[in-house]
Amino acid sequence: MNKKLIALVALLPCLAFAGCVGTTPTRNPSFTTVAPAKPTPTSTSAQDAMPAASGIVSSVWVDVYPGTTFKAKHGCRCTLPDSPSELFPVGTRVLLLKITMTGKWIPSQGNQDFQDVTGTTLKGTQFDGRPEPAVLDTADGPAAAKAAGLPWLPNGLFHGQTTWTVPNEKSRSFAAAYYVPAGVDQLELTVNIPSEGKANILTVPLPASATGAASASGE
Repeated sequence: MNKKLIALVALLPCLAFAGCVGTTPTRNPSFTTVAPAKPTPTSTSAQDAMPAASGIVSSVWVDVYPGTTFKAKHGCRCTLPDSPSELFPVGTRVLLLKITMTGKWIPSQGNQDFQDVTGTTLKGTQFDGRPEPAVLDTADGPAAAKAAGLPWLPNGLFHGQTTWTVPNEKSRSFAAAYYVPAGVDQLELTVNIPSEGKANILTVPLPASATGAASASGE
């Protein structure tokens, strides 16, 4: 076999694969590049992610999250002074709140890794612009709290315990549910933790579902 024929035979495999040095391969027009699929981000509602109100007095941080709004199946059986009418009858809007307490270490506590919240109450809570105390829905509220997976009130969170504590940097939560009077848009929630020295008063804006502003009909 002569030298020219040998060189031609050696070149054929290179041409068959369309890829010798100094040449540019031609893309097959039927070939489509598929970009890697991007992961779908998990959405978290702002209401779930961010508390409506937060505050601290000394060593216990308190966050408040408005939960569901529902209509009372039972009236409160309560009246204002000198009024025969039931203050919150059947059908009144009720707002469920998730209240979270988180211990915060302070230098004077040394290596203490918890905070004492024994005897925490919500007494003194009222709606902005209303002189009377806010009224807990003790008829339907506990069931609503249970459905939300939360204990009812702080004494429910620490049921059977004589000393109530929350760990530093870790949260413990409970629920409360209040009848919502007409014409209000803020709740002045008073979280009174005796060890804090004074009450923590938090201004909680009410969601549209609680004020009747969710739709033109108020439903």
